Amino acid sequence: MKLQSPPIERPLNQKRHRNLSRAAIRPPFKIGAPSIVFGKNLIENVRMLAGKVDHIEILLFHTPTLHNFPSNAEIEAAKKLGDNEGLSFSVHLPASLEIASRHREKRQESVRMAVELIHLMDELNPTCHILHIPVTPPTLTAVPGQYFTTKNHDIFDGWDQRAMDSLLTIQDKIVPNNKVLVENINYSPIFLETFWEAGLCDFCLDMGHLMLGRESVSETTRQFISVIKEIHLHGVIEYEEHLSLSVLPEARVSQWINLLVDTDFKGVINLEVFSPEDLETSLGMLFKIIQSRRTRSKLKPERCDSQSIDLL
Repeated sequence: MKLQSPPIERPLNQKRHRNLSRAAIRPPFKIGAPSIVFGKNLIENVRMLAGKVDHIEILLFHTPTLHNFPSNAEIEAAKKLGDNEGLSFSVHLPASLEIASRHREKRQESVRMAVELIHLMDELNPTCHILHIPVTPPTLTAVPGQYFTTKNHDIFDGWDQRAMDSLLTIQDKIVPNNKVLVENINYSPIFLETFWEAGLCDFCLDMGHLMLGRESVSETTRQFISVIKEIHLHGVIEYEEHLSLSVLPEARVSQWINLLVDTDFKGVINLEVFSPEDLETSLGMLFKIIQSRRTRSKLKPERCDSQSIDLL
């Protein structure tokens, strides 16, 4: 039996509210949030986020005993809600996938699942599918001693070729419009460069992971801006991540946003936080920064120098 899409309460009012706020601020990029801000129900999250953001990152997870893969009916309902509200979607593939594992069976199973999920989510017409490529057992944060730079190049021996082979297999089994982005996790993004240079993917830049690794957000953004299609932005304190932007100095976040505007970034800034309160305070800071820049640009026609503050 076909599942009926859940009712949409006052979609026109919600859409008008969102469009009025964007008309006042006019960000050149889309602003997004994850699909679990308001609990685990995908459709309820899409409905609740519709009046707040332009884009939703659908987070998929998978463990040996549990997963949250949506049904075809849920995907159809999310697509209808998204169309009505002018939302776009991206899909974050499970962080447990290991397409560069040293174990052939684990690599093959990860590739198989990635391909199946890309096909499953195709009806949503997502802007991209985001993929982690762990070099160590999957970790969602750069814990002390587990963030790797070029000083740790030995740990990557053979990893890049295994990842390259798996990305080639994935690309061979999906249609061209299914774009794959690889995300920096607990290592420097420089290790991912060979994959987009080979034309196998683009880049999802997680600024929070850079902060955890004590790397320069501004420098990395400038270096890879041509291949960055989605950005994950969230607060970080010590080794705790996915916090509200309000825990960061506003001047620091403003520097990054100015840099993105100056470089004409037109992708997605995904506020990767997981509670309504953290989303509201993060949106508040982001809109304040964009509005402040807009006000300054009216007073001073010259471009804002995003390199004037030497911050992380």
